[in-house]
Amino acid sequence: MNNPKQTMSRRRALKWFGAGVGAVALAGAGGAYLYRNNMRLPTKQADVIQKARIVIAGGSIGGLTVGARILRGVPDANVTVIEPRTVHHYQPGYTLVGAGVYRKEQVLFEQADLFQPGMRWIKDSVAAFEPDRNRVITAGGQAVEYDFLVVALGVEADFNSIEGLKVALETPYAGNVYDLNLSAKYRTLAKEFKGGKALFTFPEGYVKCGGAPQKITWLSEDLWRRDGKRDRVEVHFHTPQTSLFPVVPRINDVITPMIENRGIHNHYRNALRAIDPSTRTAIFEDLDATGSSREIRQSYDLLHAMPRFRTPTPLREGPLTAEGIGGQLQLDRHTLQHLRYPNIFGVGDCGATGAAKTAATIRKQAPVIVENLFSLALGEPMSAHYDGASGCPLLTRYGRCMMFEFDYKGELVNEWLYQSTKETRRWWTFKVHGLKRLYRHVMIPGWV
Repeated sequence: MNNPKQTMSRRRALKWFGAGVGAVALAGAGGAYLYRNNMRLPTKQADVIQKARIVIAGGSIGGLTVGARILRGVPDANVTVIEPRTVHHYQPGYTLVGAGVYRKEQVLFEQADLFQPGMRWIKDSVAAFEPDRNRVITAGGQAVEYDFLVVALGVEADFNSIEGLKVALETPYAGNVYDLNLSAKYRTLAKEFKGGKALFTFPEGYVKCGGAPQKITWLSEDLWRRDGKRDRVEVHFHTPQTSLFPVVPRINDVITPMIENRGIHNHYRNALRAIDPSTRTAIFEDLDATGSSREIRQSYDLLHAMPRFRTPTPLREGPLTAEGIGGQLQLDRHTLQHLRYPNIFGVGDCGATGAAKTAATIRKQAPVIVENLFSLALGEPMSAHYDGASGCPLLTRYGRCMMFEFDYKGELVNEWLYQSTKETRRWWTFKVHGLKRLYRHVMIPGWV
């Protein structure tokens, strides 16, 4: 940007906030005023930006956060969000619904309440992208033209991806925390479970919140222990990965003995292939290190089986993806700019960056996207850099949580703040009572 002093202070504020210091720095009215002013572009730059048509495809947390942050920088910016849903789901809370900590209604917001002043809302879904013509086509046939596009469509659970899974989830023996109704159902099943074999699985491919399948496993085990049923329950966790948390080796080294000491049976290199609901049998392909495989059949009395994930149809079948990345948006993993269409950026789960697909990732990506979009619009070099930073509040038992952030290298960051390898009540309290407020009152309004 043309004003180095302002840019540096704005980035410094973001760095402080990301490290947790900003919560203190912004507590006072004076701090909030300075922070807000440092987010705004100088008038001459803002005049250029407000002439650009900025369209955001998707109005969940990624799209809303980027859109709001654009408006923090340029209050008169021309921002249009395409989003069909009128009810917004706080998806990080689904696991807590499954654990009985939240009720279903506690993870729902009115979508209209989340739109910032100045945002234009097209209440429709994206049907197609036409990047060569700089426009998006909606399901209703509207052609929405843009100068800059931010794709924020997320990913969806494909319950048809595992043979028999959808039918199994209709029985009184299976639930899943990646769907709100199924999450509430799982809570009832787990609470009323009398004993037997409980199976939990981890999917192949990219995963939305990769910690959630483990969280519900750990919390279920702790529930049965607290209810005096643990000696009647055999808990199994099957994963196609070679370890529990391979993306962060130091965390993996800590949690592996923790979970084994609680008597949970871990099965590595096990990919769920099918479920036979009639006999309550899960069928796995066991892959050894040499590449050969064998079939394993595991009976269950309670099942939490994971589907595979995919991007929405207009993205995975459209021109913005590429072969070999699973229908995801083709992005530069550091600038978050599309590799073939420079006026397109991507945020969150739908991007092929290799970063964790979590709200914590979006919190780190949104400032980078907005800074780079502004630079591009102003004809300046893009200098904002995303390093893969993400985070995970790993719920290990009721009242205890491990909180950690990590980067593309799988290294822990801000470890001094989080005490990353320890289970603490402080981070449980923050996960249950603080993160939703951060999501609703800091991220969505663009104060990231």
